[in-house]
Amino acid sequence: MKKEILKRIGVGGFSGLLTCQIVLIFISLGIGNGRFIAVSPSFEKLINHEVLAFILQNVGFALIGITFALCGLFFEIARWSMLRQYSMHIGVTSVVWIPIVFIIWPPQSIWNILILIFNFMVPYVITWSIQYRVSKRDIEQINALIQNHKKGLKVND
Repeated sequence: MKKEILKRIGVGGFSGLLTCQIVLIFISLGIGNGRFIAVSPSFEKLINHEVLAFILQNVGFALIGITFALCGLFFEIARWSMLRQYSMHIGVTSVVWIPIVFIIWPPQSIWNILILIFNFMVPYVITWSIQYRVSKRDIEQINALIQNHKKGLKVND
């Protein structure tokens, strides 16, 4: 289990850093006017040191990646319902994701806040819907196999 946790920390941290750089590239392409925006201007102003702000921004995104990777373990707890797994995952990740994102990229209006929350919630709704359908189908197949076994029928699958 320790190896799995260390692996998740490494992969999650790297994924968070990679995501940070990709986001910065897209932001730079959108509003950079040919310049690379290495750190949020408002976060740089808050920290008052560009290099330190860049480092802290990357640490924040690495923490987000690590959190998502470790919280993936919730989905491996078979005795929990899907609702409990997703509730725990969204609860823990939102406690980490929302403050970090709001500090690094502070919303300027209520619409910015709603967009950030929307961007956080939509993947959960989509993922949960897909996973629910897949699990429901799997359960129906398992139940059919059990029923056929009880009837003494041979199932070729």
